[in-house]
Amino acid sequence: MPSTTVDVTTPTPVQQVFVARQPIFDAQDTRVAYELLYRATREATHAHEGPPSQPLMCGDTALHAMLSIGLERLAGGTTAFVNMTEEHLLGGLHKIFDPRTVVLELLETIDGTPAVVAACEAAVAEGYTLALDDYDGRASLDVLLPFATIVKVDVLDRDPQALAPMIRGLLARGLVVLAERVESHEMLSAMRALGCTLFQGYVYSRPETLGGRTVNVHQAAIFQIMALLNKPETPEAALDEAFRSHPSLSLSLLRLVNSASFGGRGVDSIPYALRVVGREALSRWMLVMLAVSVSSRSAVAHEAVLQALVRGRFCELVTARGANGDPGPRFLVGLLSRMDTLLGLPMDQVLDRLPVSDDVRAALLNRTGVHAETLRLADAYDSGDWAVVDSLGGDAALSALYTEAVLWAHDRLSPEMPS
Repeated sequence: MPSTTVDVTTPTPVQQVFVARQPIFDAQDTRVAYELLYRATREATHAHEGPPSQPLMCGDTALHAMLSIGLERLAGGTTAFVNMTEEHLLGGLHKIFDPRTVVLELLETIDGTPAVVAACEAAVAEGYTLALDDYDGRASLDVLLPFATIVKVDVLDRDPQALAPMIRGLLARGLVVLAERVESHEMLSAMRALGCTLFQGYVYSRPETLGGRTVNVHQAAIFQIMALLNKPETPEAALDEAFRSHPSLSLSLLRLVNSASFGGRGVDSIPYALRVVGREALSRWMLVMLAVSVSSRSAVAHEAVLQALVRGRFCELVTARGANGDPGPRFLVGLLSRMDTLLGLPMDQVLDRLPVSDDVRAALLNRTGVHAETLRLADAYDSGDWAVVDSLGGDAALSALYTEAVLWAHDRLSPEMPS
């Protein structure tokens, strides 16, 4: 870590800090980074907002919060794009981060004043990589371009041909152009054709991204077993036979039961494994298996599965903490809320194949019922919509729950862990 004059031990407290993340992909659809979204006060709805007299204090607390949570954990071992206000930059708050792990994303409110230019020059000399957020080509930013490596261009509702001259000019300077808020495959293709090599946006959460709308044999087997598990009258012998008909699932079940999480019991038969795990826990595990079965298709699919697992665990943890419902169905709702994307099927068709309650269906199809508010909270937290998070009673503990959900999801996708 570089030396710094910033006090990293006594950040000034504020009401709460929220930290979430959004993935960034390269031209080969490989996730290469996460942008970390944060907000430091209840009054602020964006990272750079806050009480006018306390901008540095709020930023100090938010950045320290990210450091204490752990950038490596939040960013999954990849690069973290960290939003920087002018106050952050001039106050040297970025120095609490190792320059090898972050990209300093200078927000669109920053202009190329002499003080900002000097701070950018110093940051680059210290080894930091700079990105300009929401670049719009205004002349006051020209003096910052020599210090930037990446320039982010907001392409939402923009004509690619209108953007072309600006993007070509940036590329001619040797800059990497990141197209953000990409919401359609047509725009993604157009931006690739113009030379953009980094991308961010809702397009990576759309069902068609993952390709294919057929359920494979492995997934069909999971649907079948989940249907059997949901019927109390299903005899153990029928479940045993269902697993034996699909050896890969049998091996996965035995691996799960023999893992440390179940005490490493040395179980070597399917009937005994079913009794050890229990039907409710097994049904949950099968749902995770259904999601994970998609992850090998592509890097985009892997990221979508990770997001689904994070959402499921986040909804479960929020419910368990507040005691305002049953955590089990909330996990189901959170995970299934991305299952249409994972399987490339409309949500109603996904639910027709799964044994879910009317309350779960109402939440997923209509965003109504007893689970709807928790799902709305997960949606808002995912997108960094802090005003909605506030309206739903979000508090500082959510960042810890979100981080726990991220770590849990990464564990479930690790090849060393039972899925």
